[in-house]
Amino acid sequence: SFGRRDDKFRSYPRYNPNKPTGEIRATFSDQDQIQNTEAVDVCVSLNIIGGYPDGFYRPDRKVTRAQMCKMICLLCNGGREPALDTTPSTSFIDIQGWATPYIAACYAQDIVSGVSEDRFHPDGHVTAAQAAKMLLVTLGYSTDYEGFTGAAWSTNVTILATQAKLFDGLNLSPTQVLTRDEAAQMIWNALNAYEVTYTTQTVTDANGQESIKVVREEKVIAGTTDKLTLIKDKYGIDTPPTEKKTQP
Repeated sequence: SFGRRDDKFRSYPRYNPNKPTGEIRATFSDQDQIQNTEAVDVCVSLNIIGGYPDGFYRPDRKVTRAQMCKMICLLCNGGREPALDTTPSTSFIDIQGWATPYIAACYAQDIVSGVSEDRFHPDGHVTAAQAAKMLLVTLGYSTDYEGFTGAAWSTNVTILATQAKLFDGLNLSPTQVLTRDEAAQMIWNALNAYEVTYTTQTVTDANGQESIKVVREEKVIAGTTDKLTLIKDKYGIDTPPTEKKTQP
């Protein structure tokens, strides 16, 4: 099944931003059922999402929380299988097998959280808000500072994800379950989004009282004023100008 380390997914040409999308297209047996063709093509060529050994992509199949963790880990490692602890120590009693290292790695980086203190629900389907939160943290957004925990987490995630253009090309509610087609589009949007970092500044109010203010800023490439996209950081690829997202 999807996500196992020994899966023999089909191999496709690696993404080349200088070529039109059609030249890197992965042709699946169910190609006519894929709506977000460019996103799927790129995510497959970047080895973030795989096709199935029988030649199908299965765009309408729902993505599980465990599968999304693996996609994030591959993305963060430039499409290469990361060297993860295969027997990590976690508090979750419901994870096992191939998914454990990916879930543990994402959990350790605050990319994902459990549904309770001791349960992760790996086979549960990932929602739009959950996937957006994972991608925002991958982009550098702080779980604590941005309020990605607590009662308002979904609202806070949805606002920032919308600003970062993660929902572009998608018509999703925060609680809607993602398909493989939609997951590819959201990941492609994140790859084109700008990474962020946080700095502290000392500010003085009208009464002369100083305080420390945390400011979120878009990252720039060292020695330049160019903003750093996720695809540039993880793959060394300059996003085509026609695809780069403009963020507020």
